[in-house]
Amino acid sequence: MSAPDTNIEKQESRHAPALWGIKGAMIFGALMLIGIVGVSMLSTADSGATAYQGGVTVSD
Repeated sequence: MSAPDTNIEKQESRHAPALWGIKGAMIFGALMLIGIVGVSMLSTADSGATAYQGGVTVSD
């Protein structure tokens, strides 16, 4: 059930700071995800890793 006397404009103005905070957090999270993916892709391009296969050192 909904409240009988609702003022949407008043509620929207009261919740504006919280909504801006949520939007900011979503943008921040998206930028962090893009940054993490970008750094991981750049760091795996030439990692200089050494693998051991059958007792023999194999490097790229």
